[in-house]
Amino acid sequence: MNKTREFWYFLLQGTLDDKTGVYSNYYTYGTHCGDCLSKAMKTAENEGVIKPVLIETCRLDDLESFELPENAVKINSDIFMLPTFSTYELKGEETEFTPPTGIAFGTDENEYETDLIKECFVAYNKNDNGIFEFELVADNSRLIETYFNAIDFLPATDGFWIFIRDHWENEQTELFAGKDLISKEDIIKFLRFNNESTLKNGFIDIVVHSKKGETNLTLDEHKKIQLHTKDESVFNEFIGKIVGIGFEQTRDYYNIEFGYYHWHYRTDKSLGRTEFKKMLREQNFEQININ
Repeated sequence: MNKTREFWYFLLQGTLDDKTGVYSNYYTYGTHCGDCLSKAMKTAENEGVIKPVLIETCRLDDLESFELPENAVKINSDIFMLPTFSTYELKGEETEFTPPTGIAFGTDENEYETDLIKECFVAYNKNDNGIFEFELVADNSRLIETYFNAIDFLPATDGFWIFIRDHWENEQTELFAGKDLISKEDIIKFLRFNNESTLKNGFIDIVVHSKKGETNLTLDEHKKIQLHTKDESVFNEFIGKIVGIGFEQTRDYYNIEFGYYHWHYRTDKSLGRTEFKKMLREQNFEQININ
């Protein structure tokens, strides 16, 4: 096995037509998970899969005894796939949670069933530190627009921070503050322009701050939307607006961070960690010492 590159397995889900869903399996080499995934996605599309999305993945070159299945078909030197698709009938009333770009289920057995994860939110009353807490899970299909809506639901903003997590290339967690990004409009514009390296990056937390209630709105590395505030009116108004765009509160709350094996990744169109930090500095972000 070529140790100069990474080797990944992908379970993709898509459709063959408006009545038939499909699962397909790929094994690809590349420079990182997102690069490998892009090759699997393109192969799936070439095989007739419509709008494939990632469900499960696993890094294979870290496994000592992995061998390709005997029936795996070689597409080229980087790509192998299983020749048989698993198909099923599409039923309009059924919805299955698709992990947002940047995070995916692993292949190991989970503590909970994946179908327990639903689009919903939880809200907690003021804790001992005087903070009201909110957390929301959204499907891949509408996470980004939901986060943009959530930014709009905040009081006037005055801060924008990006945490780069330590498990991205095994470095320390780093914090950057966008000194020129204050208004909601400018923050959303920056995120839209850099969506591959920010919103779709499974190695960073994005935080928008408002002075009112010392409020923080976070899209975390597990692609959950979180609100923390000391102002009860901010909390209640925010929840009311979230309900208004179709989300429901629940007590049966499951998310990919807890009880599920999972992988973080960045897309093939995103910047690497060094290039990402360079871009932030060019955009007048200031690195804040947190270590």
